[in-house]
Amino acid sequence: MKNFHFIFSIVLLGLCWNVQASNPDNIIGVWRSSTDQLIIKIDKVGDLFQGRIIWYKPSEAIHSVLDEKNPEARLRKIPLKGNKIIQELSFNPSTSIWDGGIFYNHKDGKNYICHISLEKSGKIKIMKFTQNQEKVVEETWTRQ
Repeated sequence: MKNFHFIFSIVLLGLCWNVQASNPDNIIGVWRSSTDQLIIKIDKVGDLFQGRIIWYKPSEAIHSVLDEKNPEARLRKIPLKGNKIIQELSFNPSTSIWDGGIFYNHKDGKNYICHISLEKSGKIKIMKFTQNQEKVVEETWTRQ
């Protein structure tokens, strides 16, 4: 009987994880970057997700409070705080990954293709790719 309860508990835990991973709204919230230099808030707008900078830590990597590296001159005077850095991200239920989005890197002023997955630990893994699908960087962010 004890074995039955143990096996039942494992199966139930697996089902709960499956439900958590397949819920598109699980990335909504506030997330801190792995470098502790940014905090973003991910929201849902319609069926798509977006993330805005709500806090940043000034450092050598972030020289200014403005988006100085933006390729569009008119946008270089926009403050980093409030800047949308994740756009057009959608949930793919067959893979339980949020993909098809764009990640704007304010450090180099470039846009990258973005995929986000939710790890069992509750952290998100953000993968950024060039237009040629070459992986640039992978970061793990923590919910705040």
